[in-house]
Amino acid sequence: MSKFGIIITFLILVLSLHVQAQSQNNFAGIPFGSTRETVIEEMMKKGYEPYGQTGVGERVVIPVYMFGELPVQVDFIFNKNDKFYAFEIRTGRVERARLNKAFEAVAYMSDQFTLKYGKPSGAPSINEMSNLKENVHNLYQEWFSVKTLDAYTAVIQKDNRYYAVGSVTHRLLANEAEKQRPREKPAEAPVF
Repeated sequence: MSKFGIIITFLILVLSLHVQAQSQNNFAGIPFGSTRETVIEEMMKKGYEPYGQTGVGERVVIPVYMFGELPVQVDFIFNKNDKFYAFEIRTGRVERARLNKAFEAVAYMSDQFTLKYGKPSGAPSINEMSNLKENVHNLYQEWFSVKTLDAYTAVIQKDNRYYAVGSVTHRLLANEAEKQRPREKPAEAPVF
């Protein structure tokens, strides 16, 4: 292969890795770091009516979003600078007799996360026979393949009802410090 062919092959590889990295750093085409207004506008363009739209630090919530074949609620979470840094998807709650539906949902979420974020860190860590702790995220699977993201799926038991949760957090944006306002310089005395 000629030098030119090697260079072209290398450039194509770098470009494909860059495109893949960009596709991992978003939800529904909305990139992490977007402003609250951008998130609201983009979701409205997709035909969703978000609520919880005012106030720094508040979530923007889409009550019913189709995550593939699974209807979920989506919470867009913002940092101190009002930038989108995390999202959480969750299913409706089911009673103990329908616990298998929560596990079907968390397995489906995990499959979708695997398609987007790569291979999970291991096999599912809980199942329907597990002793689930109440009011905590009982982790199902985690993804460590994208270094800037924390991604996991879980099942939550609350008030004897169960639901599936998927969460992705952009670590750098989550820890971003609030913008410091530049200090005003005191008026200087004229030179003359």
